[in-house]
Amino acid sequence: MNQANLILKEISLGYDKDIYTNISASAEAGEMVALIGPNGIGKSTLLKSISSIQHFRSGEISVNSRSIREYAHNELSSIISFVPSQSPRAANLSVFDMVSSGCFNRTNWLGEANESDKRLVLETLDRVGLEGFADRDSSRLSDGEFQRAAIARSLVQQSVIMLLDEPTAFLDIENKLVITRLLGKLAKEEHRCIIFSTHDLQLAIKLCDRIWLMGREKFTEGRPDELIENGAFDTMFKDSNLKFDRTLYTFV
Repeated sequence: MNQANLILKEISLGYDKDIYTNISASAEAGEMVALIGPNGIGKSTLLKSISSIQHFRSGEISVNSRSIREYAHNELSSIISFVPSQSPRAANLSVFDMVSSGCFNRTNWLGEANESDKRLVLETLDRVGLEGFADRDSSRLSDGEFQRAAIARSLVQQSVIMLLDEPTAFLDIENKLVITRLLGKLAKEEHRCIIFSTHDLQLAIKLCDRIWLMGREKFTEGRPDELIENGAFDTMFKDSNLKFDRTLYTFV
């Protein structure tokens, strides 16, 4: 698998006008990065901009010292994958077919996966804890199982950078921890760069290597301990009495 050195320089997000500006950050293979910020701040927009699903207004995003604008679509799809917050469920679509759709950048003109990719799909289902699920109806999976399948689909895309938009948003406490630990394991053991948005600050601080913080006043990045030490989390909520508790890793 290729190396992944992602750099964002002075990115401005938005459509007809800027909604968030001056984003500078970095992430590398083997790291799990949490993207934190209040609702509506632009977290989903940032992830979509990195994956080229959406255009950013200004600045530069590069992977391995090359602008993402220079990559052909198929080439970029082998480098960056994106898992939305709510993947649509299609009735009567098997888990195998759902996950194998992640091979789209390598299939023939009929959209058929080769034998090697079929083996990869089954192996990936095992890796995410869905052994024996290949023939099940994906629309009937539990929320936790479906999120694992969505992650498996991203994995078979064989991208070095995985972007996930609130992958634990609709899960119970147990599945939040299971999914977050799974992502951390994939980052470390498979040397992927995994970036996900979340509102679970406690899990992010305890399990992530780096945090990208979209505060009301400015964007900040760093190791969890660095951000705690410099009081960065207190910038998340403007004109609020909420204060970050350094012991509990949450707001009080």
